Amino acid sequence: MITTTLKAGLVAAALVIAASTPASAGSFTFSLTPRGDSADLIRSGLQIYGMVNEVQGKNHAKVKQKGRNNAAAVKQKGAGNYGLVYQNGNAHRATLDQGGRNNALGVFQFGRATNANVVQRGRGDVGLVFQGGW
Repeated sequence: MITTTLKAGLVAAALVIAASTPASAGSFTFSLTPRGDSADLIRSGLQIYGMVNEVQGKNHAKVKQKGRNNAAAVKQKGAGNYGLVYQNGNAHRATLDQGGRNNALGVFQFGRATNANVVQRGRGDVGLVFQGGW
């Protein structure tokens, strides 16, 4: 049920993005902020990724970059926060500022020259940000 709903939502979002993005545009952004079981699934995925990559401490952050001239910054305060920034391409910028407890966020940037600035405050917030630039 969750998988079917998530797939349908992603397809609908992709259609909206494709229909509303002019051919001359240089980037797109898709953000997802799930609740309930979907949020738990994403949080678990980011936690597993952190364990596999041996990210340790009361907060967990990972930045992975492939390409040139990429920049990323992660600030975490509180406990149990998970942050991931993945940049593939050139000239991406990302900042993640997490405060509170048990927040989880993944930023995924592809292509070139995208920009994401995300702030999470409070408890249990979950999100994913996908960006592509050309």
